[in-house]
Amino acid sequence: VDDIVKLARTSHGTFYLYFSNKEDLLHALVAEAGEVVGALDSALGPVDAGPDGWLALRGWMERFSVEWRRYAPILRAWTDLIMSDSELTTQAHVAASSVASTLAKRIAEAGPSPGIEPNAAAEAVIAMVDRFHYIRQFAGEPIDDQALDTLTTMVHKAAFNGTGPPVKAR
Repeated sequence: VDDIVKLARTSHGTFYLYFSNKEDLLHALVAEAGEVVGALDSALGPVDAGPDGWLALRGWMERFSVEWRRYAPILRAWTDLIMSDSELTTQAHVAASSVASTLAKRIAEAGPSPGIEPNAAAEAVIAMVDRFHYIRQFAGEPIDDQALDTLTTMVHKAAFNGTGPPVKAR
């Protein structure tokens, strides 16, 4: 708590006015992150196999990336603690399942390639996108437009039987 109040430039009294302990703060932060992650499900509209579908998916990837970077420390702590804290496990399940459900629906609507089961594909995409961000951050590599374009193209082609990004005019 000493480190938290120092970093927040506040007092212990203010901290304890809002939170009973560090775990209470973590639960509040996880709840906030869970709402943001859960909102990603409504942010993904239809994704077709053409360039417009790629653009729709790219917009979703951008939003995912912004929120992941904003909540990275909380998401890491959440992931580490879900096996030992039933409340955090429930929150993780609700947030992840809503995003996976919407993504699976979009994959099914797009008519994926044979052998692609939409629910499994959605879970794999979420795991890949999450881990991609984690590894890029760990390696000190930027999560820039080129990285997000590459990630989007891979997901678009694999999960949505897509053609990839729009062709740029020369």
